[in-house]
Amino acid sequence: MSSFDLILKNTPNWATVDTSRSDFARISASPPLEGGKPQTTFRLELRISASGGIKAFEQSDCRQWPGFCLERHINSDGSFCVFYRSENRIEDDEQATLWWSHLCSYINNQVFADRFKVWPQGAGLSHGEAAVEQVAMEMLAEPLGWKEELWQGMFRRSGWLAEKLPRVSKDKAIVLNSRSPCPRGCTRKHKGLRKHSCVSLECIPGCRKEHKPILRAECPHREPIEQIILHEHRRQMIEADIVQDLYRDGHRCCQSMKHCPLRGLQEKQS
Repeated sequence: MSSFDLILKNTPNWATVDTSRSDFARISASPPLEGGKPQTTFRLELRISASGGIKAFEQSDCRQWPGFCLERHINSDGSFCVFYRSENRIEDDEQATLWWSHLCSYINNQVFADRFKVWPQGAGLSHGEAAVEQVAMEMLAEPLGWKEELWQGMFRRSGWLAEKLPRVSKDKAIVLNSRSPCPRGCTRKHKGLRKHSCVSLECIPGCRKEHKPILRAECPHREPIEQIILHEHRRQMIEADIVQDLYRDGHRCCQSMKHCPLRGLQEKQS
């Protein structure tokens, strides 16, 4: 059974197939929206992707979102980046049901973006193969409780990861100058407590002492911090290449989001 047949066979109760043929369908989608928002109907098109999977679009005559927006995960051809590699072939009913579930979340994220001009925290991946670098960073951060810091740096332009990163070798394999302060702002503690810490908050209630910063070479979490830095250098490089290619192809910022690398590039070029 084709991906298209599996998708139509597993259509959820919040979607109605209005018209269909072997490789194309028009649907009306009214998914449950988070936060008690009034239910809205979205007019979508489903088409076969080049890899034999499914591509979703808004119907051009019923569009509620931009035709293209990097920050809203709407591709340059107007298709949705529902999730990483969402256009791959669907093999069974379980994958088809999961695809619809991701589409429901994606629509909710678009509604959120309409309201707040940012994509929901933790709900999106970096673009293209930069997503691989992000996932690797999150795996390092998860056991340390740092995922929120990563998201703030990558998608809200705040926190230590949004600052100027430590220099790395030309092959992006080694972080240089380990005698510089830890970029997370780790500080020395009072005697009797842990020698070093990877938090920059007060070490005891009411403490007003200005603690000396830890050198990265002395940081108890030096290895994951340096690995995160290396991944972030590569992630930024991949994303920058994607933005440059889009700009060269004539794509411009739609002005619907607070943080848009295309807008920043436009401002530099003007």
